[in-house]
Amino acid sequence: MLNAIIVRYGEIGTKSPKTRRWFENILINNIKEALVSEDIEYKNVFAKHGRIIVKTNKAEEGVEVLKRVFGIVSLSPAAEIDAELEKIYKTSLKLFRRKLRTHGIEEPKFRVTVRRITKEFPLKSQELAAKVGEYILNNESCKVDLKDYDIEVGIELMEGKAYIYVEKVPGFGGLPVGTQGKVVALLSGGIDSPVAAFLMMKRGCEVIPVHIYMGEKTLEKVRKIWNQLKKYHYGGKSDLIVVKPQEREKIIQTLKQLKKENYTCVFCKYMMVKKADKIAREFGAKGIVMGDSLGQVASQTLENMYIVSQASDLPIYRPLVGMDKEEIVEIAKNIGTFELSILPEDEIPFIPEHPVIRGSWGEFKKLYKAVFGEEPRKRGCQ
Repeated sequence: MLNAIIVRYGEIGTKSPKTRRWFENILINNIKEALVSEDIEYKNVFAKHGRIIVKTNKAEEGVEVLKRVFGIVSLSPAAEIDAELEKIYKTSLKLFRRKLRTHGIEEPKFRVTVRRITKEFPLKSQELAAKVGEYILNNESCKVDLKDYDIEVGIELMEGKAYIYVEKVPGFGGLPVGTQGKVVALLSGGIDSPVAAFLMMKRGCEVIPVHIYMGEKTLEKVRKIWNQLKKYHYGGKSDLIVVKPQEREKIIQTLKQLKKENYTCVFCKYMMVKKADKIAREFGAKGIVMGDSLGQVASQTLENMYIVSQASDLPIYRPLVGMDKEEIVEIAKNIGTFELSILPEDEIPFIPEHPVIRGSWGEFKKLYKAVFGEEPRKRGCQ
């Protein structure tokens, strides 16, 4: 009975017609990729009149996959039929009864909503809604309630077809991945950085994940996190890039000799960004994504973030900067990365007991020169 999926988008509809078609085409490609990757067979995917229609006999399974595709605001598994009054009556009643059975609703309250996307159907929207509602009332023990309802029977009419549904599943919205270019995202094994990567995906960015190696246990955890994030990254092609830092021991030993171990964390993040900058330029990425939340830990004060930002001439995007931990954790739980992020990982022995909270750029430059024999190049001069 359910042989189609109605896909609704939000922001894409505000674009000019030419730009909207470009966004629609990318979204359609991402939808196809999602369905193929999850072995959901489909006959066709097409855009018409502000809707995308997916023709598939696995509509309910398809909805569970497509709700993770960015750019989609909501979806409905639907029955596509010829727009004939008797067929609309019978299909609406079948779907109504199907929901009664699956949800165990007794004495349900319902409403019918109709949208004539194209106007060839002879009845107006309210007239058809009234007739379908009357038909259901005559065949089931129920009552109409336009505000406090248990079931909504939705009917959309378009080019001689009726699409009838009783479910509307929310998507994540945002923009399709691939519409806003590439960014490099630094992925640790923590809670924050996966959420930062997710939010940039939601705004249409293809994410290139980079992990700075800390040990095998942490690496295995990060691989699991990235595999979870890929469920939202349809349209992106990147695999996890693992970088093993060569200069870490040199930095640690020099800072220890200078009794400046408190700068270790700032140094490590600075070097992470330098590595990310190099990879970003190789891939043509337009920025670097970090999971910093202002003031959450010592390395995420304004002063220390300023120092770290000097490591790259590219924009540093910090989508979590204004969020508190509870907000970040809520998103992590919602997208399925939280349970992975709290798995055990390798201990980091070189974290100082009292890390610097408000580092000085001038002091950092002196320490950098002591380690590498030259001053760091300031942002904008690379």
